[in-house]
Amino acid sequence: SGLSQVLGQPEFAETMQVLPLMNLIEEQPDRLFPFVFDPAPATDTAPKPRVTIRIGAENSLEPMQSCALVSACYQRRDRPVGSVSVLGPTRMLYENAIATVETAAAYLSQTLTAIAT
Repeated sequence: SGLSQVLGQPEFAETMQVLPLMNLIEEQPDRLFPFVFDPAPATDTAPKPRVTIRIGAENSLEPMQSCALVSACYQRRDRPVGSVSVLGPTRMLYENAIATVETAAAYLSQTLTAIAT
């Protein structure tokens, strides 16, 4: 999984820095969901899913302030229904993370819309 790769990064060398983040992900997903779900739909001028990037202190949840979060919403019939995110170190390859969440969100949106028709 990607978790072992993330935890191997220098940002997470200190165990005490990782524990609050892992607690948030595993024990408090209800706090995490509203943070990663950005219900901004695609528009006619921007048909690709909108990508949100939060780096370090831009993350309002304190355990995530040593990380970066790249997110894109997916939709069903132009209604936001979920979000695809990459959580990683602040030194991640952002172009790869952006391409990943955009592609996944577009695929999910197309699939959900096709199922709905």
